[in-house]
Amino acid sequence: MRFFLACIITVAVETAFFWLAGCRRRLDLEIVALANVVTNLTLNLLLALVPALYPFPWILLLEAVVVAAEYLIYRHSFGGSLKLFLLTLAANVITYGIGLIIKL
Repeated sequence: MRFFLACIITVAVETAFFWLAGCRRRLDLEIVALANVVTNLTLNLLLALVPALYPFPWILLLEAVVVAAEYLIYRHSFGGSLKLFLLTLAANVITYGIGLIIKL
């Protein structure tokens, strides 16, 4: 259940973030939401397979892979740019920070 709650929060926050950043077309927001469902559930499954202490370098590596995967999806869908990469990175930093705060 924790995985799904984390996923719902991530999708809501990152989709809202992209909407606030000017990404307003419904299809674009659906792509953002779907990309986050896939990457969030995959990340949390991988983290469940790591020992309970979750060494920080491992989490950092997996988060970097998530940012890269989401950016590649967005680049394919929206066209690549530094701004898009930075938005992707910022959205993930925000949701990671929220996760630390609420400790899902």
